[in-house]
Amino acid sequence: MGSQISHPSEDPNLSVCLAATAAWPLADSLVMLDRMGCARFGVLAATMERQGWESSIATIRGSGLRPEFIAGGCRAMHDGDGWGRVLGSLERAVDAAAEIGAPTVGFTSGGSGALSWEAAADRAVGRFAPLVDHARAAGVGLALENTMSIRSAMSFTHSVADTAELARRLGVGLMVDLYSAFQERDLMRTVADNLDSVLLVQIGDHRTSATSVPNRWVPGDGEIPLERLVREVRELGYRGTVDLELLGPAIDEEGAERALGRGWEWMRAHVP
Repeated sequence: MGSQISHPSEDPNLSVCLAATAAWPLADSLVMLDRMGCARFGVLAATMERQGWESSIATIRGSGLRPEFIAGGCRAMHDGDGWGRVLGSLERAVDAAAEIGAPTVGFTSGGSGALSWEAAADRAVGRFAPLVDHARAAGVGLALENTMSIRSAMSFTHSVADTAELARRLGVGLMVDLYSAFQERDLMRTVADNLDSVLLVQIGDHRTSATSVPNRWVPGDGEIPLERLVREVRELGYRGTVDLELLGPAIDEEGAERALGRGWEWMRAHVP
């Protein structure tokens, strides 16, 4: 990879998350993106950690592609162990983002365990404070992501409204996942009220018959009115990156490259 790669100048605000190819060697995922004509991407912190932070950073730097974010996640419960490990990994993701020029690190709130929402939020403010300070010093934006309620092991903020409330208290930005929020009441009003904090918007399609996660479909293959939703987000004035995140059985069955390629073409055709 490197200097021989050329990329189209169009679609500057579209990216593809490499969740679907998280088990691949990172270099192979980046070559795949080049074949697709996609110059911007997001990568999982878990991928970089598993394949080696320094090696992953060197691979990304040599790819000629532009990293938009590192997705960190958070699987520690608020009333359990594991916070030191989780926060250490997120801080390392922040350092890696600064090294590769990715403007954002996404993360989730962690589970609430036996705590009420309010108590979990109070504790999160203190527990994430070192991460917030670390990211601020590194010049990297943090974006708290909403999740479906079935993902309660990694998050207790499932609506964009609740996620925005906690993000305000933490002093961080928002990653708005339309896949998880498409049925939310007053969704666009919430996005509008927090527009200055939205650092990333993610999409993926959903079928209401699905009862397990992760279980995403290529845009247009499911039942979410994604074309309307992304149009409305743009009409609110959001000009940032719209990212495609796909993973799950349907994607594995089709093959990640074909599914991501179809999703990329859908975005180029339908995202304003």
